[in-house]
Amino acid sequence: MGPTEYVANWIVKTTYDDIPAAAKRVAQETAFDCLGCLLAGSVQPAGRTITDYVRGMGGKAEATVIPGGERIPAASAAFLNGTVAHALDFDDRDSGFSHSASILLPGLVALAEKTGASGKDIVEAYIIGYSVGEAVRPAGAKVDDTSFHKMPVCGRMGATAACAKLLKLDQKQVRMALGIAGSMASGLSHIHGTMVKPLHAGLSARDGIIAAELAARGWTAGEHILEHPSGFLEAFFGAGEEAQKLVERLGNPFRIQDKVMIKKYPCGGSNHFTIDALLELMREHHFDYRDVEEVEVAQSYYSVYIDPLYLRPKNGLQGKFSMAYNAAAALVLGKIDINTFTDERVHDPRIVETMDKVRIRVLSKWEVSYARTEGAWPGGGSPGMTGRPVKVRLKDGRVLSKVIPPDGILGSQKNPWGFENIRKKFENNARLALPEHKIADAVRVWSRLEEIGDIREAIKCVLA
Repeated sequence: MGPTEYVANWIVKTTYDDIPAAAKRVAQETAFDCLGCLLAGSVQPAGRTITDYVRGMGGKAEATVIPGGERIPAASAAFLNGTVAHALDFDDRDSGFSHSASILLPGLVALAEKTGASGKDIVEAYIIGYSVGEAVRPAGAKVDDTSFHKMPVCGRMGATAACAKLLKLDQKQVRMALGIAGSMASGLSHIHGTMVKPLHAGLSARDGIIAAELAARGWTAGEHILEHPSGFLEAFFGAGEEAQKLVERLGNPFRIQDKVMIKKYPCGGSNHFTIDALLELMREHHFDYRDVEEVEVAQSYYSVYIDPLYLRPKNGLQGKFSMAYNAAAALVLGKIDINTFTDERVHDPRIVETMDKVRIRVLSKWEVSYARTEGAWPGGGSPGMTGRPVKVRLKDGRVLSKVIPPDGILGSQKNPWGFENIRKKFENNARLALPEHKIADAVRVWSRLEEIGDIREAIKCVLA
């Protein structure tokens, strides 16, 4: 059995009962968190722009725009809601294909509205889709050294697997769906810090529905999309020969419960260990930005966070991917939240002055390669997630240092934030788009996704 056939069989045969309870819990927490991010994203400039655009496209009323309430074609709803869910870069991140929730949830909810599937069906398909998207991204592979963005590249495969499961496609149809998705896969890292990055989520969510629905209608594609010399794994990762080894990891074990991180801050995930380290040092040693002489943060030579574009961000979106800006903002403001990343805030003279004190130490290729050889590099992690110490030199001569390992960031599964904090984050995000009286119902219904019998009814409590 070849790798693509193996994956198709696994998708078809895996059931809700095969999935461990921990995986179901994390999937539901992540989906719940994503819905809150969608609500908050809907009132952002990118959210308003994409909503206006998709509303004008028209089409058959199949699924709902959240929180607007208009009904549009399912693929269009997935495109819109997925883009909006990632607009703030506040949704989850993981060491597989990053930001899986904003890719998986919008498409599954749209299809569930269209087909009458339940919340339990969504949870099952969500975890299967996550597993496929995570499995087809080799850790530390060529994609890290190229301009491809793993989120929409692997995300389309994950979204398609999830939608194929929800639509109950057979093995041959699933193979065709994966073949269609493999040819759709694309996305460049150059667009970090622009409105195109959230578009990567929306396009992946949309294409998952299109690939699955076309396959259901008999549309054909290459049968060996994963392992073929001109196929997905070879084209994006140079890893076609590893296909069988990679796909045999599916469900062996399930990994979502170990890899997903609920974001505490609405910015690129590689900033989080720096933010946590600086805020902890400030609490422990009672200093602020006025006391700082210099801050040193390590980054890999291929991290987008050291791009000259982001050393001095010009707007709020660029600020989300600037290590220098996030470090300076944490020192000046003592916190990081949605308001940290406005166009006005990035020009705060205190932050601009403090950015001059932040030095990015670019790790050499040798240092990164050695760390990987020694097993000291975070497996499958983002290039910026180094696990290296953040160092602060104060004007009084003290040198302070703090290491926050990638899997120790608050919100990771090894250092969980806890459901109460996830709920508070959801409430704060929802409050930006919903009337106060709807928020309690939204929490009650959507925090227990697998208990939802009728998605169409559940949608009503997240409509403005």
